[in-house]
Amino acid sequence: MNLETMAPLISGIAWTITYAGVVNRTWRDKTPGMPLAALCLNFAWETTYSFIYPPQSSLMETIINVVWMCLDIMIVIGTFKFGPADYERRSGVPKKAFYVAFVLGLAASFGIMLLAPSFFGGLPAFHHDSFEVAKFIALLQNCAMSMLFVSQFYSRKRDGNPINGQSFTVAWSKWLGTAVTVGLVSVIGDPTGFMAVIVGLIFICDSWYMVLIYKELQASGISSWQRL
Repeated sequence: MNLETMAPLISGIAWTITYAGVVNRTWRDKTPGMPLAALCLNFAWETTYSFIYPPQSSLMETIINVVWMCLDIMIVIGTFKFGPADYERRSGVPKKAFYVAFVLGLAASFGIMLLAPSFFGGLPAFHHDSFEVAKFIALLQNCAMSMLFVSQFYSRKRDGNPINGQSFTVAWSKWLGTAVTVGLVSVIGDPTGFMAVIVGLIFICDSWYMVLIYKELQASGISSWQRL
């Protein structure tokens, strides 16, 4: 197996661990584990590219997308349940405003995912392949997500609950799932250097997040490897 074959498989396993970890911490801590904007984009991506524009050449990637979507449903439910209290406490967002933002975020995210293949598909780099567009969109939203997780940590630290909804398992598996697997393949395959900027920022933010969570757990006397 070469890197192009192995990377999606390793990424799929790593992100499955990430989502399972987020589900676990969301329901155990009664605190959303994933930032709201990241969740909206992820759920829309996985739903759209599992059923509407599924990968044509890889059953493995379709199965992975469906598994991710099922785990994301649990995160969506947990965020609807526990999100209002968390966002009101940290940011002063009223309950009704939280739900409005959540619905608008989902609507906008589905709009992006549904229209992206038409918008980008004609460009030479995507070869009229909807799932090539999907992989590009996934890396862009991963870049946003990596920054949002760091921001979420600091927001909760200010509130006095920096590890609520978080674990080192989520941190390391997220790092492995993108920057050093499918992200690396994208960098190697892009002669322009554009993807190197995106993946480089993902790598920096995910590494930063791992260090933050690890140090916070150590300071709290909690084993980083036992808190799943």
